[in-house]
Amino acid sequence: MKIVFIGGRDIRILGGIENYMYNLATQLVRAGHEAVVYCESDHRGVETVNGFKVISMKGPKSNLLCKPWVSLKATLRTLFREKGVSLIHYNAWPPALWSWIPRLCGIPTVMEGHGHEWQRSKYSPRQQRLLKRMERRSARTNRHLIMCSESQVRYYKEHYNREAVTIPTAVNLPPSEAPASDILQRFDLTPGRFFLSMGRLVPDKNPDYLIEGFLAAGLSGWKLVIAGANDAMPDYVAKLHALGEGHPEVVFTGAVYGSDKDCLLRNAALFCLPSTIEGLSIVLLEAMSYRRPILASNIEANQEVLQPDSALWVRPEQAGDIAEALQKAAVTEDFTQAVETNFALVRDNYTWERVTARYLQYIETLVRKR
Repeated sequence: MKIVFIGGRDIRILGGIENYMYNLATQLVRAGHEAVVYCESDHRGVETVNGFKVISMKGPKSNLLCKPWVSLKATLRTLFREKGVSLIHYNAWPPALWSWIPRLCGIPTVMEGHGHEWQRSKYSPRQQRLLKRMERRSARTNRHLIMCSESQVRYYKEHYNREAVTIPTAVNLPPSEAPASDILQRFDLTPGRFFLSMGRLVPDKNPDYLIEGFLAAGLSGWKLVIAGANDAMPDYVAKLHALGEGHPEVVFTGAVYGSDKDCLLRNAALFCLPSTIEGLSIVLLEAMSYRRPILASNIEANQEVLQPDSALWVRPEQAGDIAEALQKAAVTEDFTQAVETNFALVRDNYTWERVTARYLQYIETLVRKR
């Protein structure tokens, strides 16, 4: 089969959707299939990565228009320049606005939900209302729906009376040997004496509340590492740096990849995800696979993955809750049972090999019906 993925950003800057497309395409190629991945980027080009084709496209500098516009270009390019396409996989509803076009040409499509775009605080209330209406329209016009969590499946059933299947995001288990990295030395970090937050710096992830909670906890000898970046929201990133100004125990590393990312995950005392919104967080699964203790917001998406007693739970946007949880983590010596439970859950349910097998089983039924 030849599967086309549309809807992510630059393949070199692996956010949640990009990570999903990259790893799923890699596994499809290993299974003998062909994959094409379209990326919203600051440049144009075609290259081969891990055996699949990556096509980068530029779009307008607009939060509302960029994804639909790039998706339209990707859809038309696929129809006119890609031969033998078996299925087009749209990630999230803004790209899927154009999924009716390939269906007119006899090519089946799926739309995958990675969260509710209209909930994101980067949009104004007016934009959020528009986005919610467009989500409703997309739910009604896309016949085949995949969601990355059971909570989203329930949402689409309750609000739009649409059936969807759950095919979660996944991770690769950590290598047995740690690759070389000097990131601890570069940022003066002591193994086991820092808390870690990792991901794109956006309001929905609540890094500002995490910083405020950490400073309020007053933990001598501990550091908070904020690993991430966001060139699209410089004002918000500047706000975060301002919160940490004058506090050398708050460390900003920028985005981390490869051996640096591995090193931070291996040596953090606690991984922190106090988000207000999540689909199914890949970086949460990664932290679980590294056997890191978890601090997580008690939102439905996180509770779907973590057992009630396998995390330190906080309410989203509550710095006081975070301060109390960090104080507890600093004096708790043994998280063994929780981290082993979390690791086993990831190993048995959320590896790319297992998820790809579920994905292929589902899409093969769609391709056979075309």
